[in-house]
Amino acid sequence: MIKLFLLFFTTVMINIYGSEYNYPFKNPYKATILGSSMLMTDGVPETVPTKKYKIKIPPFETPPSNLWYEQGYEFAVSAQKKKAPLIFILSGTGAKYDSTRTKLFQRILYGAGYHVITVSSAFSTNFITTVSSSKMPGMLLQDSLDVYRALENMYKTVQNDIEVSDFYLMGYSMGASHSAVVSYIDESVKTFNFKRVFMVNPAVNLSVSANILDDMLNKNIGDNKENIGILVDRVIYKALKKSNGSSVSLNEETLYKLFEKEHLSNKDMQALIGLAFRLISVDINYVTDLLNNTKVYVKEPVGKFTNMFPYFQIVNFASFNDYLTKLAFPYYRNIIGTSMTMEKLLATSDLEQFKFYLKNSKKIAVVTNVDDFILTENNRKFLKDTFGNRFLMYPKGGHCGNMFYSENVKVMLKFLEEGTLNENK
Repeated sequence: MIKLFLLFFTTVMINIYGSEYNYPFKNPYKATILGSSMLMTDGVPETVPTKKYKIKIPPFETPPSNLWYEQGYEFAVSAQKKKAPLIFILSGTGAKYDSTRTKLFQRILYGAGYHVITVSSAFSTNFITTVSSSKMPGMLLQDSLDVYRALENMYKTVQNDIEVSDFYLMGYSMGASHSAVVSYIDESVKTFNFKRVFMVNPAVNLSVSANILDDMLNKNIGDNKENIGILVDRVIYKALKKSNGSSVSLNEETLYKLFEKEHLSNKDMQALIGLAFRLISVDINYVTDLLNNTKVYVKEPVGKFTNMFPYFQIVNFASFNDYLTKLAFPYYRNIIGTSMTMEKLLATSDLEQFKFYLKNSKKIAVVTNVDDFILTENNRKFLKDTFGNRFLMYPKGGHCGNMFYSENVKVMLKFLEEGTLNENK
C-alpha cells in the first residue's frame, strides 16, 4: 500500500514538472537532519541587507531577573531599495527570527524581490516573555492573535523606511500553522489584507505532532530519563570538542549539524530528532512556569545570578505532554472553570476549527510530504480535503527536509507570484 501511495505521488510530481522529483534523500529522518538547513537551489544571494530590531510591544512587562536580557521582542528586516511586496516569515516551533532555516527563506525571498521581515516562533523564549498575552502558548487562536499584534508592531516600526505594494505571509512547521490563523484574523482586522499565504509542512494538531516527536525520543532510548541525560552528555561532549571549548547553544540546528556527517541508524536519527524537540519542550516548561509563577518547577524567586542547575534538574527533560498536563491545562482550567477539559484544550490546537475559512480562502496554499512523520493519515486527509488544488504533497522530504530544494522553491515563488501551485495551470 505504501509503495502504491509513493508511486501515485511520484506520478503527480511528473505531471507537474515534466520529470521525476529528484530530491536526493529518500529516508525521511535523513532528509530532516541533512536537508532542513541545506540550500539546494541556485541563484540565491549569499548575503542580504539586514537590520535587527528590539521593540517593546504593549502591554510590555518587565521580565524576571534571570531573563534580564529579554528587554524587547527581536526581529529583522531585509528591505529592498524600491517599492516592493513585503512578506513575513513565521519561524518553526521554538525557532528565533535569526535561525538558519528562517534566514535561508529570508535570502530566497529577498532575492525574489520581496521586503522580508523574519519573525520568531510563538514558542520561543523571547516571544513568550515579551509578546505572549497568556505566557502559556498552545491555543492556536490566542497565539496567533499575539503573533498578529507582533506583526502590526513590527510593521509600524519600519513602515517609514520601506515602501510596500502588497503584503504576503509564509511559515514553516508550526509557523505554517500559525500563518493560517493569522490570515483568518486579518480577514476581520484588515491591517495587511494579505495577498497570498504559503504554508510549508504545517502541524495540523499541535498535541498530536508533539506526541509523535516525544515518542520518537522515548521509544528509542527507553522511558528512563537518565538515558536522555546520557544522550545529552554525548551531544555536549561532541559540541565542545568541535568548538574547541567555546560556548555552544544546543538547539535543533546545532544538533543536526553535529551529526550530519555520521552514519546513523533510523533509531539514532529518530532519537536525535526527538531530542531536538525535547530541548524546546524543556524551555517551554521552565519559562512558562517561571513567568506565571505556577511553582511547578521554580518554587523560589530566581535572581539575575542564581545558579540555574538545580532548576534544570527539577525540570528533568520535561516533555511537551508534561507541559500540557502540569502547566497549560491547570492554567486554563483555573481561568475558564471546570468546563475546560483536556479534550477541549487539545481541540484549541487543531487547524480543524478553522476548516471553513481555510477551505474557502483561495489565497492560502499548503505543501507537505508523504513521509512527514509529524502528520497522521487523518492529518493528511484533512489537508487534502480542505485545500484541494491548493494542496501539494511531495513524495519525500521528511519534516521540512526539502524546503530549500530547487523544485520546492520554484513552487513557493510561483504561488506567491501567480496564486497557483501547478505549473501547467
